[in-house]
Amino acid sequence: MFVYKNSAMKRLLSLSLVSIVVLLASSCGGWTDERKEQITNTCLGSGNYDCKCYLEKVMKAYPSPDDFNNLSEDKKKEAVKECVQETKTEDENIESF
Repeated sequence: MFVYKNSAMKRLLSLSLVSIVVLLASSCGGWTDERKEQITNTCLGSGNYDCKCYLEKVMKAYPSPDDFNNLSEDKKKEAVKECVQETKTEDENIESF
């Protein structure tokens, strides 16, 4: 199993996955329940964000999913920076001998 050592890489990957999910969502219009669920599920899989916070911040800042999709990765990270959670790596749980 591949473990990312860099938390910034994890965040970037998470944001990319969320962006792809939103971009590929088939329904048009605003933030539908399906789009919200897709973002939440992707966020839960990343383990780096408070997903409720993430969804609320994105929806408040960008009333249209298309507005969010058109942002650069840096702007997306800025929009949800308050929702980042610190995570422990597996190495932190291993004792040294």
